[in-house]
Amino acid sequence: MELETLKGVVPAVLATLGPQESIYCEHGIMLYKDPPVTVGRKTIQSGGVLSAAKRTAVGGIPFFLAEYTGPGSVAFSRDGLGEIRDLELAPNEVLDVAEGSLLCAENRIPYEMFYVAGTNRVGRMLGFWMDRLTGPGKLALHGYGNIISMTLGERETVTCDYGALLFKSGSVSAKSRNLPFGSGLLGKLESYEVLELTGPGKVALQSIDPKKPHT
Repeated sequence: MELETLKGVVPAVLATLGPQESIYCEHGIMLYKDPPVTVGRKTIQSGGVLSAAKRTAVGGIPFFLAEYTGPGSVAFSRDGLGEIRDLELAPNEVLDVAEGSLLCAENRIPYEMFYVAGTNRVGRMLGFWMDRLTGPGKLALHGYGNIISMTLGERETVTCDYGALLFKSGSVSAKSRNLPFGSGLLGKLESYEVLELTGPGKVALQSIDPKKPHT
């Protein structure tokens, strides 16, 4: 399988598949395909049916994945401003990807999902889902806005907005916390939720939160 980024204001990725080679993605993001490429359904096994149903209801993520099998080419787009990052995972390398960011992945890459809980403050973030992909294999991600990459050392921490996280190594922990807005009681009452990422491992952030409206 070969991945090619189609650059532009709204980028896309073109996957070229050999005979019987297949990839998966979220349903509904295909841009176009060659006629010989067949389309099937890939059921999400991680966490069972109830977990998948919860993710669909709470996170708005499709209950199943679409599967495309070659020979031929197929293009995918997230219909948003940003950048595309093509990655190749080493054997047993784990990558956690923010929901709504995966463009496509080789079918040999196991797919799982997990939930990052929020702080459960009234009127605040409840949490969000992440895809967990384990190598070896190739994949493509869409980052909204610009992608900012960094590598965290052992116990090194960076704090970011929930919507800023694009992906992280499986070795990087993610925990929500309340960040006081100033000091004293008023500062605690006006605190807002952030995501605390602790190394070691790779982290990529996106400069636009895809869930916030932009004009």
